[in-house]
Amino acid sequence: MATATLNTDYNVAEGYFKMLNPLSDSIKIFLLKMIANSLEPRQTTEKTEKVSSLKNLFGVWANSPDTDGIEDFIKNSRTNSGLRQTVSFN
Repeated sequence: MATATLNTDYNVAEGYFKMLNPLSDSIKIFLLKMIANSLEPRQTTEKTEKVSSLKNLFGVWANSPDTDGIEDFIKNSRTNSGLRQTVSFN
């Protein structure tokens, strides 16, 4: 019985193909995109999952300090080796 259903499905697909074949290439591409978008999403690969998880971290700071806190952290983290001399423009 499964074979009969499969044959019927192929017959229906062939009927649609015969009906759609005369359409322009741009319309066929448009229809292909619509059909592709209607398919169920496939399981994601490990690489895709890693990229998604990295995108979720975009803009995240470990303890979410305010802007002044970030600025102070950066200034306090700088080291001066004593090789540079600052010059006043006053």
